[in-house]
Amino acid sequence: MNLWIVDDEPRLSQGLKQAFEAEGYEVRLCSRLEELRRHLGQEAPDLVLLDQRLPDGLGLEELPSLLRAAPETRVILMTAYGESPLIVRAIRQGAFDYLDKPFSLEAVRRMVAKARDSLVLLRQARDRARCRPAPLVGSSPALRPLQETLSRLTGQTDLNLLLWGESGSGKEVVARLLHEVTGGGGQFVPLNCAAIPETLLESELFGHRKGAYTGATGDRQGLIELADRGTLFLDEIGDLPPSLQGKLLRFLDTRTLRPLGGSGERTVSLNVVCATCVDLAEAVARGSFRKDLFYRISMLPLTIPPLRERGRDVLELAGFFLEFFAAKRGRIPKHLSPEVEDLFLAYPWPGNVRELKNLMERLTLLADPSDPLVRLKDLPEEMLGRLPEDLPAPEGTDLPLPERLEAQERRCLLEALEAAGQNRTQAARILGISRFSLLRRLQKHDLA
Repeated sequence: MNLWIVDDEPRLSQGLKQAFEAEGYEVRLCSRLEELRRHLGQEAPDLVLLDQRLPDGLGLEELPSLLRAAPETRVILMTAYGESPLIVRAIRQGAFDYLDKPFSLEAVRRMVAKARDSLVLLRQARDRARCRPAPLVGSSPALRPLQETLSRLTGQTDLNLLLWGESGSGKEVVARLLHEVTGGGGQFVPLNCAAIPETLLESELFGHRKGAYTGATGDRQGLIELADRGTLFLDEIGDLPPSLQGKLLRFLDTRTLRPLGGSGERTVSLNVVCATCVDLAEAVARGSFRKDLFYRISMLPLTIPPLRERGRDVLELAGFFLEFFAAKRGRIPKHLSPEVEDLFLAYPWPGNVRELKNLMERLTLLADPSDPLVRLKDLPEEMLGRLPEDLPAPEGTDLPLPERLEAQERRCLLEALEAAGQNRTQAARILGISRFSLLRRLQKHDLA
């Protein structure tokens, strides 16, 4: 835990620093509010002892901006002027508690310990929440059928589902959400069918008994049995070897399994979610995937739309990931600038949600911590190079490139407004940009 002491009395500050460092705290001293603001641009403190009267201002007046920059921080206001109205105002503005000067070392130790315990409990609760499946963030029409289907499967068991989606679109997220809503009580057990050698895959799925093959020195439970009363997630099902497709089909028909080398069968109850990014119908036509297995795993086929088809979901997801990684890394959450929002809406996202998630973690780690916004300069060059091509210039145009781009942008705005019947909200939707961004562009071209 790091503790910041914001006080201009050197003897008091040094005495507290020595006492709390002896207890294992990382202590930073600030004698002015200006120092506090500068350090807040770099990191967020866990605990702050904040004096009310400082050379460049009042601690209580600084409290709201401090908590905006570091919302989880526990702030204890120190004051020699313990008037009731001041104390009530401090608590209402978010102070954890207050100390009347002069105070004993034991009193401040108890207060800091109480604040520390409060913060620990908050973080434990947040960590428990993180163990739950990631939410299916987004409100676009493209995502609505998937969300509605998941809501109708509450409490259902022994389902066979096939998830189709491009790489990185969130197939495992959907599988984990299905596991959560069906609520069987068992485990969520994932397996990438392309990552296990064919010679080991049958044992991995069905388990084996001692002596079933060379090297089988003991009994081993298979992943199917491990997922009993839960969910088995088979990713890249199109890579399942033909030798195992028949055995999987029989299991899906009967929900019974026999381990390698075993003599008896066991019945289990679980949901089986298969996922693929390839066209299994084509694989069936080629003869590399069994038609009967394809129909069996497709009892409930679900399609996950690629990120480029989900409109403003990309902005919702970016905000979600920025908050998630800020909490994980102990940073202050950033927000997207309007220019970055426009770029995100135009970018094709070939890596889908996985690409966006990785980018948001990268920005949380590397972007300027003193700037609350993600700006174009923070984005990787290769991202700018994958934007859609500019529209071709009108015939006969020999203007310099900047003027040509301005003319093209003006023409696009006019065409969108005409198509939308001069409705600006609809025009922004046609262009795939925010209404705010549309208004800025209209003003720039004297069209507002």
